[in-house]
Amino acid sequence: MKIQEHTIQESYSNALKRKKSSSESPCCSSQTQSQSCCPPSTQSEVKEPVSFGCIYLRPILNDYLKQGMTVIDLGSGAGHDLMIAAELVGPNGKAIGVDFTDDMIKEAQMNAEKNNLSNVTLVKANIKDIPLPNNSADVVISNCVINLALDKTQVFNEVFRLLKPGGIMIDADVIASKPLSREIRENPNLWCSCVGGALTIAEYKEILNDIGFTNIHVKLGEKEDVQFDAPELAVKSGIIFATKPDE
Repeated sequence: MKIQEHTIQESYSNALKRKKSSSESPCCSSQTQSQSCCPPSTQSEVKEPVSFGCIYLRPILNDYLKQGMTVIDLGSGAGHDLMIAAELVGPNGKAIGVDFTDDMIKEAQMNAEKNNLSNVTLVKANIKDIPLPNNSADVVISNCVINLALDKTQVFNEVFRLLKPGGIMIDADVIASKPLSREIRENPNLWCSCVGGALTIAEYKEILNDIGFTNIHVKLGEKEDVQFDAPELAVKSGIIFATKPDE
């Protein structure tokens, strides 16, 4: 594979710099974003930071996150979904953000402080090797990040390890409607734009089944929540749900 991890890291970090210095949309790629790219306003007291995700997750998180839970956000970026999670799990819960860029960690920490969220912890790490103990989280979330990983199986193994028995993974990501060509997969620009690394529903299910997840299902994004829709490239936003079995 021609894609290099440092290329992804640099592209990801530069996205924040571009957003802070211009009015550019935070979505994965200006050539592939949908018209509903900006998240809708909410009545929450939390000021939601810039999102680099592919689906607006608050409605989903409202249903799954409860007071006192521990949530881990893989590729937490500037902290958009992490801040929402921290608010929903409350002061007795924990919201742990994992990111591999200094710029994003710094930005998320500042956003947590601005929102007076003392239950937020930031961890600098690659999502394929996270320095957190087994059975740490009730829920693991991610938003348009795992598709950027070169070794997705290793990342999903980490998710399985981190989840408590009965815990749930909520992975909002870009999903391919058909296997992507080698040309697309080996194009660094398309990979860093959330396209080249997209898996099909069948590919997701095969990997997750082999690891041991249950209750695996995929929901393609609704129009009002989708932030990524490129039919000409056969990809669209969706959410992959999976559960770690009870012991």
